[in-house]
Amino acid sequence: MRIGSSLSGVDLTAQNNLLRSFNQLNLSSTRLSTMQRINSGSDDPAGLIAAESLRAEITAIRAASDNAARAQSAIHVADSGLSEVSSLLNTIRGNVVRSADGTLSDAERGALQIETDAAINAINRIGGMTSYGGRKLLDGSSGYNVDGVNSDQVTDLQVHANGSGQTQTLDIEVTQAATAASLSFSDADATLDEDVTLLVSGDEGTVALEFSAGTTLDQVATAINASSESTGVTASVDGNDLTFSSAAVGSDATVAVEAIEGTFDVGDGVASGTDVEATVNGVAMTGEGNAVQVSTGTLQADIEFAEGFTGQADPITVSGGAMTFVFSSDVSQTSTLALPAVNSATLGGSAGRLNSLLSGGSANLVNGDAGMAMDILDQASSQVLEARTRAGAFEKYTIGSAERVLGGMEENLSAAFSQIFDTDVAAETSMMIRSQILVEAGLSSVMLAGQSRGLIGSLLSF
Repeated sequence: MRIGSSLSGVDLTAQNNLLRSFNQLNLSSTRLSTMQRINSGSDDPAGLIAAESLRAEITAIRAASDNAARAQSAIHVADSGLSEVSSLLNTIRGNVVRSADGTLSDAERGALQIETDAAINAINRIGGMTSYGGRKLLDGSSGYNVDGVNSDQVTDLQVHANGSGQTQTLDIEVTQAATAASLSFSDADATLDEDVTLLVSGDEGTVALEFSAGTTLDQVATAINASSESTGVTASVDGNDLTFSSAAVGSDATVAVEAIEGTFDVGDGVASGTDVEATVNGVAMTGEGNAVQVSTGTLQADIEFAEGFTGQADPITVSGGAMTFVFSSDVSQTSTLALPAVNSATLGGSAGRLNSLLSGGSANLVNGDAGMAMDILDQASSQVLEARTRAGAFEKYTIGSAERVLGGMEENLSAAFSQIFDTDVAAETSMMIRSQILVEAGLSSVMLAGQSRGLIGSLLSF
């Protein structure tokens, strides 16, 4: 056996093993103290790249979830404002019905008009003040901007989605105008040859009218028109021809004339109107009455055409302004919601605008047209309800589904991130205990090696 003063192979082996055990003990202690398996790039370079990529995606998903929560809150604010507008419109409707009663005095009608003016002004205030986070929701700035509408061609245009995201020009051509239902009766001398009892039916109801022999067609038309509010049927005379027409247009409009006594030839006795037909950006579509619902890849809108209009409409441009939301880690994937302008100048439609019910307007409650007022209120209420429906559907399906998908993505990505990045406490604790044992054994080995070198001095003393 050779004994020398320098370190032997056994000494170096003991020291290297002790150093490795110390390093492993330090690594395990660091991982357990930080609860992270990767504390530096050298711990797992490939794992670090994967973990940081997952961390970035999780951060984006959490931000998208926050966006969904804010969008939901904004819709709740808008719905609250629209709900109050709907209530005010119902109040105005009640005032119109009461003012139409012939037993009311002028003072009472004047009081109802004052209430109506106040309610309309309240609607205007709601439209201007409803906001979320400083952004107005019902003043028109959260909807799409529409320019170039010719009221002689298009009486109303509501844009709900602009799929292109850019300003687009609408190419609109009406190939067939909506028509009323129509029946005709002809007589050579424009008078009835015998006693006749007619059953006249329309969209509003049915009346029975009796006419004696010798009654002129003009007199028949006058009687039909006198009951038009009850039937929805009007009549006109052109020479020897008497024409029965529905007040409404479209395929849902009907007129029927039946002679329950005497002879009165109107052909089949039943007729229906036709709906408008148009092309919008090259896409042919059939509407309902004068209204067309457009749903293409680049546009979702409701268009109401002026009665009788056919041909090429003036160019209409649609530009941004709708509320845009991001419910994804990819900012290019956006969702949009358009909220209408809520005020007396925009609510209404072909029948007129809500401001017509103000004092001095053509549909005011003192001396205005009550039927026109009810038509305006019907259209205004329909617009408000449609806005609430679209906002509610957006919240339920777009936001709701986004929240569920984002929640599932965050859960699964977090699990994957944890598997790569976080410390396995059980395994690391076991490794630390093992390292502690190895360190203690290594220290004992180094100490024994040092004691063997001390024997050199003992040999030299002899």
